[in-house]
Amino acid sequence: MAKCRTRLAVRPHSSRAVLFYSQLPNGQVDPASIHGACPVLSGQKYAANLWVWNTPRQGYPGAPIKEKFRKEGDSPISAPAITFKKIVATFKNTGKDPTMANAELFFEGQFWGKFGADDPSLEVNTYQGHEWNVRVNGEVVKTWIIFEDEGEKQSFTI
Repeated sequence: MAKCRTRLAVRPHSSRAVLFYSQLPNGQVDPASIHGACPVLSGQKYAANLWVWNTPRQGYPGAPIKEKFRKEGDSPISAPAITFKKIVATFKNTGKDPTMANAELFFEGQFWGKFGADDPSLEVNTYQGHEWNVRVNGEVVKTWIIFEDEGEKQSFTI
């Protein structure tokens, strides 16, 4: 909750929006744009995302490269195609380890779901390089990194 009260936090207000750029001018992700949502303390939360690109998206077939970012030998027409394979990951707590009785699953730093011994398995769509963490009492006790070469369906068990 302390991070939700920083000077960069935006307080919710009806009919208002937050706009920020998530990419640098060369199309790379801007690390300063990493953000998250704070928990709702009372009432309900409604949100809508609108993704807007003011230049062609990079990394897709046919996406043009700006002349100033093109390296010698690069195609003048488009960026190389980057394909992202969806991976279905299943996370299961067998309940064999009593220290994992109240575990929670996080995608990177974002709470994803209860992951205790009596909770149902969690199945998610994820991608290469994603980091999934198991936390117990706020402490990361297990981390999994997703790798495409391990298949389109992957299982992770504690």
